[in-house]
Amino acid sequence: MFYSSRQTDPGGGVTAGNYQYEPFSTDDNLIDISADDGAGAHRFDSGLTARMQSPLEDVSNYFDPTGGHYPNGMVLEAIASALIDHFLVEFIQKKVPQKFSLIVDGVRSNLYEYFHSSLSIAGSRTELLEVDGEQKLFEFNYFKAGVMQAKKHRLYFYANNRAASDLENISSGVNDRPFEEIGPDGPRKYYYLVAVSSDFFLSSQSRDKITNLNVKLGETGRKKSIKEILIALAKQHILEIESEYTATRRAKMVSEVEHLIAVDPLLRRGLGDASPADFVRRRSITETKEQLAQDLFVERFRKKFDFTKLDPNASVDELVDIVKTKIPEDAKEALAVYVAYRNHVIRIFRQLLSWTEDGLATEDKVHQLIYPRYKDSEEIDYSAHNLWLLDDDLAYAEYISSDRTPDGTYRAKGEFAHDILINNENELMVVEMKRPQKRGYSAESDSPTNNPVTQLKKQISDIRRKGKVKTSGSREIAIPSDRMVRGYILADWNEQLEEYLKMEDFVITNYGGQMAYKYFQALNLMLEVIAFDRLVDRANKRNDAFVQILEGRSTYDRKPKGALKR
Repeated sequence: MFYSSRQTDPGGGVTAGNYQYEPFSTDDNLIDISADDGAGAHRFDSGLTARMQSPLEDVSNYFDPTGGHYPNGMVLEAIASALIDHFLVEFIQKKVPQKFSLIVDGVRSNLYEYFHSSLSIAGSRTELLEVDGEQKLFEFNYFKAGVMQAKKHRLYFYANNRAASDLENISSGVNDRPFEEIGPDGPRKYYYLVAVSSDFFLSSQSRDKITNLNVKLGETGRKKSIKEILIALAKQHILEIESEYTATRRAKMVSEVEHLIAVDPLLRRGLGDASPADFVRRRSITETKEQLAQDLFVERFRKKFDFTKLDPNASVDELVDIVKTKIPEDAKEALAVYVAYRNHVIRIFRQLLSWTEDGLATEDKVHQLIYPRYKDSEEIDYSAHNLWLLDDDLAYAEYISSDRTPDGTYRAKGEFAHDILINNENELMVVEMKRPQKRGYSAESDSPTNNPVTQLKKQISDIRRKGKVKTSGSREIAIPSDRMVRGYILADWNEQLEEYLKMEDFVITNYGGQMAYKYFQALNLMLEVIAFDRLVDRANKRNDAFVQILEGRSTYDRKPKGALKR
């Protein structure tokens, strides 16, 4: 990376410099070079010129305009869009130079003009919230940005007229797609950018984040953070601004609810005393027909028994009696359906591990069963995946992504993408899956798929170097170096795999099924290799307890025969 700069002071004095930037240098990062080298002399009286060249091999495809990273040939547009996305907050607040030029293969584009020509003001709102007995004012400003300049509906908070938070993806509950309008130049698609400011916000000393966004408001047991409340209000405002879209979408949802009830009249009980319109009004505007059916089903059973009325001090015997006598049979049916579903998933998992007439299942099919490929938890919820096969606790992790890079993007040529990445309270877990009955493991292999230990170590090393991962919405998640990362390799166990792991100095055990583990101190990484058979057997045992109860084979409520004597 090369830089050149020039400054002219009020007295007419000029200072200028040319530098070579070495990001991984242990000494000074900026090295003085000749004006004829690097980026060349800066052409203006102020500002900066930057030039990138000689890229590392793993990112060289970004510098090849004829390569696979730019299949449509729109190189300038793609790079401009990526730069704007990276500096989006600065562009919104007009904190980038008005002469922000990008030159690709001799073609120049002014990014400041490129962005602001697509930006229009959509309005503003103010809200008063009571915080610690005082009324605090929050101001919302709404902007529309073209689809080439923005990728999702987003929101950020700022204090003291300076952005101080990461961008939040607010598409969920608003619109998963861009809105559309007819402008002077014809149809236009756009996303919303929302800026929220308030004197209430407190910046950190470095002014790079707001420190009081997680203050809780509301009643005990139902408290929400200031951040959650403000995001919900912003979504509500957008739906009010886009009133035509909201009315059309709500009408479609009402029609879908009416159709569901016509197909299954028992679902009407989920409405209670409300009309389909009232029911829809309480739901997220992005709910699909399947989600509406699920909500009707849940509401139907929720009206059968209110678990919030349970005495918190109830004994185990009292709870058993409630389950057996107070909860209606049709409500128990809901649990039965879910347990049966899990049992079916386990059976499918076993089938994928076996040879069939069509041959072996691919890694893709196993992956898809556990978690949908190319998705993350900002796009789908826990009902759309089967991570409980690995661990029931993983269903509610803060962030989950599948087949994405640590930067939250799809894999490009030369890049790696983790199979599954799970983060919960800055504790990271990375899962690598192998094709059922795969062989050919070797530490000497040039193919990452045959050397999964090195493959996973390289992935973790890259994350450690960056100190963070990004979501698909560009939200940064810090991964502290003192927090251990857990890596998992899921594979069919065979002699070749076991020999490979022995040569890599893993501890191999067969307690509860084949597995191996090793701690890598330099990466603070605990790496476990788990056999598919162990994984499916343990999932089956966890689920079997419920199956036994449903089939009447459980002895949990039976008294022992005979009497125990002292």
